[in-house]
Amino acid sequence: MEIENNRLASVATQVGGQNASVENQRKDSGNTAADSRNRSDGSADTVSLTGQAQQLQELETQLASQPVVDSQRVDAVRSAVEDGSFAVDPNRIADKLISLEQALTDAR
Repeated sequence: MEIENNRLASVATQVGGQNASVENQRKDSGNTAADSRNRSDGSADTVSLTGQAQQLQELETQLASQPVVDSQRVDAVRSAVEDGSFAVDPNRIADKLISLEQALTDAR
C-alpha cells in the first residue's frame, strides 16, 4: 500500500497559511509543554494507570530480569543427548506439529 504524502503537505500548508509547517505553528503559538505546566491557575497534568496496566508493568519488569535461555535445561538436554538417554517421542512431535499447523490455519 502506497501513501501519497503530497496530500499531507498540502493540508499542512493550508492550515499554516503561507508555506508554514505544522512544527512552525507549534513553535510560534507559544503553547509549549513547559508553558502549560506553569499556568497561573495551578493545574498540572497527571497520569493514572489502571490496575491492569500496573500489573503489566510489574510483569514486564520481572520478565526483563529473567534470562532468555534456561541454561540448566539446556545443560540437562545436552548431557542426555551425549550419554544417549535422550528419548524422542515421535507421537508427541507429530501432535505438536499438527497443533501448530491448526493454529496457523485458524489465524488466517
